Amino acid sequence: MKMLTACAVLLAAAVAHGKKPNAIFLLADDWGWGDTGAYASMVNGGDKPPLTPNLDKMATEGTMFTRFHTLASVCSPSRASWLTGSWPLSVRSPYIFSCSPEANAKKGQGNFVNLTTPMITRTLNNAGYATAHYGKWHLGCTPNSPSPNAYGIDDSSTYVSNPAVAPQLGNFSDLWFPSNSSRLIVDHAIRFIKNATAEGKPFYLNLWFHISHAPLAPTPQQLEQFPTATYCAWSGMTRRTEYYHHCPIQVFRASQHDADQQIGRLFDFLKLKDLDRDTITLFSGDNGPEDPHVYFNSVGSAGIYRGRKRSLYEGGISTPLIVRWPGQVPAGRVSAADIASIDWFPTMASLSSTALDPKTQQWIRGRDASDLLLGKTNKPAPRTIPLVWDYRFKMPGKCYHQSPRLAIMDPEFDLKLLMNPDRSRVELFNVTADSFEQDNLAASRPADVDRLAKTLLDWEASMPQSPPDSIVLNEGCTATNPHRIDPFVRPEGMSDYDRGSGPWGGGGMGWVCSGCGRSCFCSWFRKCLLRAERCVKVRLQCWH
Repeated sequence: MKMLTACAVLLAAAVAHGKKPNAIFLLADDWGWGDTGAYASMVNGGDKPPLTPNLDKMATEGTMFTRFHTLASVCSPSRASWLTGSWPLSVRSPYIFSCSPEANAKKGQGNFVNLTTPMITRTLNNAGYATAHYGKWHLGCTPNSPSPNAYGIDDSSTYVSNPAVAPQLGNFSDLWFPSNSSRLIVDHAIRFIKNATAEGKPFYLNLWFHISHAPLAPTPQQLEQFPTATYCAWSGMTRRTEYYHHCPIQVFRASQHDADQQIGRLFDFLKLKDLDRDTITLFSGDNGPEDPHVYFNSVGSAGIYRGRKRSLYEGGISTPLIVRWPGQVPAGRVSAADIASIDWFPTMASLSSTALDPKTQQWIRGRDASDLLLGKTNKPAPRTIPLVWDYRFKMPGKCYHQSPRLAIMDPEFDLKLLMNPDRSRVELFNVTADSFEQDNLAASRPADVDRLAKTLLDWEASMPQSPPDSIVLNEGCTATNPHRIDPFVRPEGMSDYDRGSGPWGGGGMGWVCSGCGRSCFCSWFRKCLLRAERCVKVRLQCWH
């Protein structure tokens, strides 16, 4: 209680003196729940866990949220939810913003976020903040898309933006751009912070990293801490191209580690300039890890969850969230409270004592979570506006990652309903007791299904629609779409999950059901997804 009181006094004193906190929003790309050492250490991290010492230190000096949700399972709509505080469909983003107007039209996608849309950067800029955005944009890159600077951003250097009007960070025709992108982003950030502080302004920074999106091509120097002999014991797991000959987990871990090192360089600069205690830093991911069937080196971990990028199962929409603000956000705390990407806008407005105009207040669908961040409460007030999702398109990879199209969360009762608009594939899970979403409660709790389904379907009907021929209702695992993978005796040292890292053990071992013999159906809790028999550890692995 004394600590909470002290936090409140410090914040009140800062506001009383008119000192607004700085803020840095670090957003990683396709970074799964289990892709930092701090999160992986809470569960089975595998035999080659993430090497992210600076993010791990950030977690010990701040608060980790284990039940954070992003409001989309792919890039553009997730990013829109962070910056606008509203559902992605509100800005006509059911999918990614393509650089082709024709491709956008085919999916019912806008070309860019409308300039009249309330945006956290514009709100803070109008309140006196110096604002900047470095790294990925992906909120409009067609020839008629505006520059990021049109959204209340003073300075930017981006990619997946309109090069005709937006200064570019780099381009992918340069083979080594992905491996250098994290350094370039932090270089820009340090320069901007120096200029903002020289002018006596508080600053707000979006630093949106390329890592760990495809392509990944770490330099020889970045690979030094990830020797082939350790990470690629079985030579058949290597892949030769014109620029590297390394196995996926080696490439993936080296790329993540470099991003972590650059983040550490930023933290060192903040401490050197005495800005550390005046700066809120937030780290998260835009969606779950990419599927290795899409890109060979995408071997990120969704941790304890089922699903990957594009899926509305938890692995596609639950990512790390670490918040650090020395002296304000409690250090070493792990919270399982409900918090989501649409909460960032109203929360940052509250922490900076920035008033929201009536139009913005009406627009925002998130809630102020500042008391939760500051440790004044462990459980925020119930949401008056639900968390809802809609992913309308094809999901690659294993059938049991392929979720229904719609989802709604009821955090008060730990319930999550997934279904298609035609009421097919109705799935109800208690996501606290069953984080892998394998025990469907729909048949035994029809009242909860009806209650949540009405809200979800009413919301879906009110949102912009896509052309019918673009919509795909994924089957999941059915008689016509079976999980056609049989156990395979693998050589010693093959990595854990589809040539990468995942939840089926480590050190060349895998888990299989003692009843059906299938390894890819074994969850973190060692309970088979098809049958109730326990899972046993053997030297087996699933393969396509």
